[in-house]
Amino acid sequence: MVDIYVLNGDLKPIGIIDAYTSLLWVNRYDEEGDCELYIQATSENLELLKEGNYLSRLDDEMVCRIEKIELDTDAENGDYIIATGYDAKKILGQRVIWGTVTADGNAEEYIRNIVDKNLINTSAMSRQIRNSSGKPNFFLGDKAGFTQVISQQASFQKINEKVQEICKMYGWGYKVVVVDENFYFQLYQGKDRSDSVIFADDFENLISTKYIQDYSNIANVALVAGEGEGSDRAQNVSGYAESINRNEIYVDARDLSRTISWEDLTTMYPAEEQGGEGYILVSEDQQTATYNMRIIDIVIVDENQLMQLEKEYPSGHLVIKEDGKYYEAYNIPIADLQIEKVINDEMKENDSVTLRDIVYLPYLLSRGYEKLSEYKKTTSFEGSIEPNVSFVYKHDYYLGDKVTVRNEYGIEAVARIVEIMETYDDTGSRIEPKFEYIEDNDEQPEVEGAYLLTEDSQYISTENNELIEIEYKNEPLQIALTSQSPTVASKKITELVEADELSDDSCIAVVSQGETKKFFYRNLKQQLLNEFEAISNEEIDLICV
Repeated sequence: MVDIYVLNGDLKPIGIIDAYTSLLWVNRYDEEGDCELYIQATSENLELLKEGNYLSRLDDEMVCRIEKIELDTDAENGDYIIATGYDAKKILGQRVIWGTVTADGNAEEYIRNIVDKNLINTSAMSRQIRNSSGKPNFFLGDKAGFTQVISQQASFQKINEKVQEICKMYGWGYKVVVVDENFYFQLYQGKDRSDSVIFADDFENLISTKYIQDYSNIANVALVAGEGEGSDRAQNVSGYAESINRNEIYVDARDLSRTISWEDLTTMYPAEEQGGEGYILVSEDQQTATYNMRIIDIVIVDENQLMQLEKEYPSGHLVIKEDGKYYEAYNIPIADLQIEKVINDEMKENDSVTLRDIVYLPYLLSRGYEKLSEYKKTTSFEGSIEPNVSFVYKHDYYLGDKVTVRNEYGIEAVARIVEIMETYDDTGSRIEPKFEYIEDNDEQPEVEGAYLLTEDSQYISTENNELIEIEYKNEPLQIALTSQSPTVASKKITELVEADELSDDSCIAVVSQGETKKFFYRNLKQQLLNEFEAISNEEIDLICV
């Protein structure tokens, strides 16, 4: 049996348990884990297994705080203690988001900021996590380096719920680990081992499976209503579907406020004197004042939002960066200010400002997609496996990894391991993973050099990533080109459903080194022909992956 180490409330080791009747140890990827220890009742064990102490293992990162103690007396079988512990991740659920936290950028930074403001660098010392000596002992761990972006506002929500929402959106996991008697919060993501780790009958490593495919809780369109009353409430629509396949929900997002502090506004959108692009503009009659951005990058949540931005701000354009898609616009008012404060040069950090639609409506879109993530088709495998046949847990695969699961009926899925239940008792040890299939639509193809986008932002690269260089406005620009046939996983641009009516006047964006340049399709073809006279029209295959 695996040894259990007991830590006191200050995370100092106070004992080792190496003999017990049974241990149930359940670790979860994007939710809180738990454990249950069944052990003979003795004075020593009662002293160790107190509420507030922690159970830990050298071979596992999860640490569980004891929150429930049962003492069963039985004249025939003896007296036993049942100690139930909960993952240290549950600490996040002991705090709510105090006030409002707003994000228009990196999603990982957003989560870390929420944790930092509410458990670490808090406005009230009583909210900070500290040990019995009053020393802070909860910190942010290393960054995972995730690049996904988010436009969101959150208020008064339990922090564990917010973290879980975002992790489920992006396929991330999170953990609270103990190092040197301190807690550290971290995000992480399992690896894709589906090509090498396969659980199947013909591999003789799968004992039983339970396959569930559930379509009963589907929604794909959300009507989101924000701040305001009646017909004046701000509204937006997340998602799209038609006819019988359209399933709508209503999302009350009244808590998403247009009103934020001047400090929060200038933190997200720094003023020119702070090295940013923001400036204050007062109307000629000095009746109104706005905060404007000479250049602003608006996070693109969905394609409908992009089309609306292109309609309202035609001078702007789509920009592709490493962390996502943005719409870059110029000299745009993003917030209304209190005119009397501006005129008297009295704007203070806590003064309120009112956000304009260009930055407020994306919050509604994000809230809609958050809720839609709770209403989708779920496909899951639960299975009992042979723990040391073919693959060994924590050697060949880990919690959060993607693996291949195939049952005796040939049903196969690349699924993420979202839970591992370990059982230790007098019969030996067992491992029962729970696999969850989550369709991942956020992954972008990795293409060295340049890549192309269609007008509706479909990624395009070449089959072999061969790069050529053409002239565009007297500047060299590398793009990808192939004259070979596409692979099964690729399509020519003219075969895309979105490109059924692709004409010479269609627009294609070429992205190189983080910058976007747009071409008419006819111009792109002509430049290619001019550069490579030997290549005919028919031989130029732009491939979408």
